[in-house]
Parts: sequence; structure tokens; C-alpha cells
Amino acid sequence: MQKTIAMIFAGGRVEELAALTERRAKAAVIFAGVYRAIDFALTNLARAGIGRVGILAQYRPSSLVNHVGIGMAWDLVGTDRAVRFLSPYIGLDRGEWYRGPADALYQNIDFIQKDQPEDVLIVSGDHVSNMDYTSFLSFHKERAADFSMAFKPIADRPSRFGIGELASTGQIVNFVEKPEFPRTNLASIGVYLFKRQVLVDELFRAVSGKEEVTTFHIHEIVRRLITRRSAYGWTFTGEWHYTRTLDEYYEFHQRLLGPSPKINLTEWKIRSNTLYRLPAPARCLPDAIVENSMVSEGCEIAGTVRNSVLSPGVTVEKGAVVTNSVLWDNVTVKEGAVLDKVISDKRSVFGPQSIVGSGKTQPSREMAASLTCGATLIGMDVRIPAGARIGRNCIVHPDAGEECFKKPVASGESIYQRASGK
Repeated sequence: MQKTIAMIFAGGRVEELAALTERRAKAAVIFAGVYRAIDFALTNLARAGIGRVGILAQYRPSSLVNHVGIGMAWDLVGTDRAVRFLSPYIGLDRGEWYRGPADALYQNIDFIQKDQPEDVLIVSGDHVSNMDYTSFLSFHKERAADFSMAFKPIADRPSRFGIGELASTGQIVNFVEKPEFPRTNLASIGVYLFKRQVLVDELFRAVSGKEEVTTFHIHEIVRRLITRRSAYGWTFTGEWHYTRTLDEYYEFHQRLLGPSPKINLTEWKIRSNTLYRLPAPARCLPDAIVENSMVSEGCEIAGTVRNSVLSPGVTVEKGAVVTNSVLWDNVTVKEGAVLDKVISDKRSVFGPQSIVGSGKTQPSREMAASLTCGATLIGMDVRIPAGARIGRNCIVHPDAGEECFKKPVASGESIYQRASGK
């Protein structure tokens, strides 16, 4: 019997990431050149010996399904190990989209019950962390808890998160979702551990109408059960990154660079599905300059790359300059193009002598709360023509063609597929 199974929430888009999640769930967003967000959760689960994993996917799951496959990269294949994608489905009497995290769990109670595990670990598939789940499991067992959840002290605007108050024993005495004036800085980081039967009972009470008010959200279930169950909070002090905004995503990648990076992913030993990649090494041609950067396999550099992270297959032609940027798979930077603080999705092309990321810095009009750091976001399969000019904090949505750049794009503006902006 499996003592613990895991459920991964991997179905959300996160609108604040704009073009990066326009065609994929956040759990499929690329981090550090070669990883997907979900790699961190799957690696942590594999290390903890949790071999049966359900992935709750809903929004544009194709790239996520292709990446995870059958879980072989994480050794989650075998008699007692398996990864299963759990999407909404049509049954004999009903069919509907997941109405919230608790409803997603409720609709998959058969998966939770199948092997009669003792506990169910629930994690977010879009957070970046190097968390030791075994310590969390031990904490939960030692206290004979019905329910445990992970908290982390957050210094910067803790009101963005659910906030817990803990007794000296670790018992949760209060929990409030995103309070305006937090009483502590202990933020929920989306990691929950339930006794299986407690989870099943609470889901039935919350979703099926046995409570006075039906809810489809985990944080509301937490508030209810801390008054009637043995509920404990575990404090995590290691690396954990939310990266819900474009500013946070950009800052995360800057923390990977330097002689002593603030985030050393080499030490994390994250696993990822690399079976579909060609193993060709990166090539730096005679005039290439590469400084303080992460360059993945298959890249070809003839120009200058500084303070940047390049995914596999990126081409930087002679005379092109890429600084302070994050370029995803198979991006092409043509001769003489200049990029500064650019985040580019896959297969986009920057034409000869184009300049992207210049001028005054002002917040994005489209995502004023998400993009203020001066980075410009280029979506998937964008074609930027020769000589084009694009400012800072701009957002260019997927498939925008050369006709969209007949005039300079001012800082803070957005460009859509058609030049009309529709």
C-alpha cells in the first residue's frame, strides 16, 4: 500500500505572465533555460520516494503533457510508481470544468481512494523550490496531525498570500487568505498534507453542499478544518520562489548569474525530460563574446551575449548584442540586432539591426502591476523586421508579424497579432 500519494495543481494560467502563459499553463513555463516549472515539484516528490502522482491539469495542457510524458525522467514509472494526468471529464450524469482547486480534488476522489494511502500530499506545480518533503512528512507524522500545511516567512508584501498564525506547538490557530493587514509574515506556499480520509470527508462537506456554504477553494476548507481537526503548520526556510509576475520571473533569472549566484541550481540537481533534445553542444564562433551567462546545448553564438540565459537552439548572429535577457528555445537574433532586458518565447526572430529594449522605462499599460522592471516580453513565433524599434516594458503577443512594427513601439505599449491591435 502506498503510504503517501501526491496531487499536483498544474492547471492555472496566471494572467500576470501575459504572453508566456497565453498558450500554456504556468506549470509548463521555462525556467533557467532548460527546465519547466513542474520539474521542481516532480523532482522533490521523486526524492521523497513518493511514486504515485496525479497531475490536475485543465488550461492548455498539451505542452505540459508532452513534457512530463509517463514520468520516466523522474523515475516515476514502475509497479508502484506512476504519473497520471487528471483532466475534467464528462461522466454519465455530469461533466464540467474544475471550479477551483478543491473541486478538482473532489472530482478525482476515485484516484485518491484507489490505493488507500495513509496521506495525500498536495503541491503547486508552478512554484520553484528545493523543498525536502521528507522533513514535512516527518513533522506531520510526529504530531499525528489530521492536516498540515507549509508556511514560509515572507518579508516583501506578505498580504499577497494566505497568512497563518501558529501556536508554540505548531498548531494553526488562525488562517486568513490575503489579509490587508497581516498579523504575521508566515505565508502559505501551497503545500498541504492530509490524512486521506480527512481530505475525502472535508471535500464532501465543502463541495457537495453539506456545509452551509459550498466552496471550491482549499483556503476556505483550511479555515473550516482548523477549528475541528488537528491542524499544524510547518515552517520552511529554504529557497522558494513564487514568480507570479513578469518582474519576479525576470529577477529570478538574474539571481542565477554571477560568480556566486544567489540561486545555485547545480546544487539543486533538478531532473527534467531531455529525451526529445539533440545532444549537440553549444558553439561559440571566433568573434563571439559570452560573459556571465547560461548557454544551453545547441546554441550558436557569433555575436555578444552578456548577463543572459539562453535555452537550447538560440542563434545570435555576428554583430548582434544580447544583454540582460532570457531567450527561450530556437530564438534567432539576426546580424546587428541589439536586445537589452528581453524575455522571448520560443522561435521568435529579431530582424537585422532591430533594437528591442531601449528608451525610457515606464510600466506596462497592459500589466501595470506585473511588468515595471524595464524588461520587454516577446511572445511565441513573433517576427520582428529589420530596423524595428521596441521600447521597455512592452508586451508583444504571439504570432505578431512584421506588419505590426511599421512604426516604433513606445515603452509600455502592447502589440497583438494584427497591427490593428485586435
